[in-house]
Amino acid sequence: MWDDLQSLVNKTKQLGAPFDKAGIRQIIGYQLVCEEEIKGFYREVGKAWKRGFLLFGPPGTGKSSLIAAMANYLNFDIYDLQLTNLIGNSQLRQLLISTANWSILVVEDIDCSLELQDRRQPRMMNPDLARMMNIDRYPTTQGGCGACVVLLSKYNPVLDQVDDFTVSSCLTLLCSINGCSITTTEGIGNTRDGFHPIHERFSGFHASQCGFCTPGMCMSLFSALVNAEKIPPPEPPLGFSKLKVSKAEKAIVGNLCRYTGYHPMANACKSFGADVDMEDLGLNSFWRKGDSKDVKLSSLPSYKRNGDVLLWMEMGVDRVKVVVGNTGLGYYKEVESYDKYIDLRYIPELSMIRRDDSGINIGVAITISKAIQAVKECNQHGFHIEENMVYKKIADHMEKVASGFIQNSASLGGNLVMAQRNHFPSDIATVLLAVGSLVNIMNGLRSKELTMEEFLRRPELDSKSILLSVKIQDWNRLMGISSGTRMNLLFETNRAAPQPLGNALPYLNAVLMAEVSHCTTSNGIILSNCRFAFGAYGTKHPLRATKVEEFFTGKVLSVGVLYEAVKLLGAIVVPDDGTSNPAYRSSLAVGFLFEFFSHLFEANVELPDGYMNGYSPLLSPAKQLDHGKIPTLLSSSMQEVELNRQYHPVGDPIAKSRATIQASCSLYVISYYDAHELSEAVYVDDIPSPTNCLHEASFTVHASQFF
Repeated sequence: MWDDLQSLVNKTKQLGAPFDKAGIRQIIGYQLVCEEEIKGFYREVGKAWKRGFLLFGPPGTGKSSLIAAMANYLNFDIYDLQLTNLIGNSQLRQLLISTANWSILVVEDIDCSLELQDRRQPRMMNPDLARMMNIDRYPTTQGGCGACVVLLSKYNPVLDQVDDFTVSSCLTLLCSINGCSITTTEGIGNTRDGFHPIHERFSGFHASQCGFCTPGMCMSLFSALVNAEKIPPPEPPLGFSKLKVSKAEKAIVGNLCRYTGYHPMANACKSFGADVDMEDLGLNSFWRKGDSKDVKLSSLPSYKRNGDVLLWMEMGVDRVKVVVGNTGLGYYKEVESYDKYIDLRYIPELSMIRRDDSGINIGVAITISKAIQAVKECNQHGFHIEENMVYKKIADHMEKVASGFIQNSASLGGNLVMAQRNHFPSDIATVLLAVGSLVNIMNGLRSKELTMEEFLRRPELDSKSILLSVKIQDWNRLMGISSGTRMNLLFETNRAAPQPLGNALPYLNAVLMAEVSHCTTSNGIILSNCRFAFGAYGTKHPLRATKVEEFFTGKVLSVGVLYEAVKLLGAIVVPDDGTSNPAYRSSLAVGFLFEFFSHLFEANVELPDGYMNGYSPLLSPAKQLDHGKIPTLLSSSMQEVELNRQYHPVGDPIAKSRATIQASCSLYVISYYDAHELSEAVYVDDIPSPTNCLHEASFTVHASQFF
């Protein structure tokens, strides 16, 4: 076939004549006849039939003319594909889908001199945990969906305890889990050993559809249950955990689902809470309408912590990458491979939290979740209620940053370095900038302390410099206040994002702080020690609005003063060119500032220039610091369903037959369009040893034993 086509091309070019239509008809007809059986096979399996040609030759040999003649004879359309701007298979697939049937797709200027990688040889750009364990068929390496979440258990020699936390396996490097225990959803329950109550409740509450996201959600909930068991008594009722409903509902924040909807998943999680209202749980297959509370409690699969661990791992210049949690890979992709990874988590000087009279020092290798816990503990040692509330608000804001399994891996220092080097829209950098934090940098043998503002604006760290720690200064020293001084402090953090929690990046974040006091000469409020920081609105780094701070300092708060400050701030917070929704981001900053001071006024005072938005002073800052209990994320799930036996079993709350399998194992998709095939992942520990199996054990012999 190819010889006939090539001879036709050569003959035509030698004669300098147009292509012979009869010759083309003969060749194409011959091909279609030979391919008829193959076309029938493609038709049976529902796939498109295609045929490819490689036209090779120097320019001017008639390749384009041959294609045009074939399209003209067959009455096909021609698409000249430009692939230079495509960056992934998904874009190529979209491009191919947009082309019509009965067409010829042309890819020109293929460089046949390139040396291609042998696909049969294994090549791993990023040796992550998901690829090694086959947890996810196609790991995203973004940490955004939570489908490959596993539980990591690691001994903490300082506290002499085991820390249990979730990680996103597609971002976790193999070298970073040395000496750790890994628990997967198969490890807590499976078809062989029986399902875990988490799997059974996800099934009973109809919380699984395609099942792709379910294993990760089960592990996020399992981690919350494991850590709740470490809480001191009182003991929960039988069949429940120490986990509160509000915490159970937040356990799956960051785990994405595109099909089922989050109410059934939240119901499955809340059913483990000791304070759960059984009437608030939605439709399920465990009980029927009208059943008593005792019947409902007895119908739920009983919860009992499973302490078994599935897998222990022992892992024993070139391009080197320094990492802690490697979560930055989810945002900044690696375009080339590294030969070595250096994990900083085992360096004691970078993994310490130290408190003294000057403040709290947090090592850069400390994870964000542990940094949050450290800030929360500072909340208990302040002299003033306002100081305690400041630390609480800092911790609350940091909890909104990323998902729990990302916080458990991501480091405080890595977040700041990305903000400084890559202009990452960091909430943590904005918060630390506002509260006057300091950073400690070592260059060679010299150590240098910089303010957060100096650190963000300096050139990026070179190979001889390293960020050591972050210091949140003692609040009294920062504000120049003694322990006996009465202080009225206003402090608020704000974050506007597509989602209140999880991995959604903010449109703008803001931290506002001001010291207020009564004016002795008038019935007003004097402002001092103002610190306003804004970030993530389309600028390289978060910044302090120093002009607004200076404008407020020493002034008596009034409507006119606030009005002028708002106009001044609007001119400062201006996103860079190319930023999406620039007007919206600027308006957020103005709105946050106005809201920050609005509670100090009372309505019905007329503004200058006819504006009806004025207020009269009313000082009550302490009451404004704590906004009370945070509402639950979801509304009530109680449903009223009238069942009709006329069409039984249609309408009955029947659990999906394979939902427990979906919850307890990885989903292997054999063909996305044709069929789904489920199978449990099999690990080395699951394979029984054969008869007369040879085992290996390492040991050390000292020479002194022989003498």
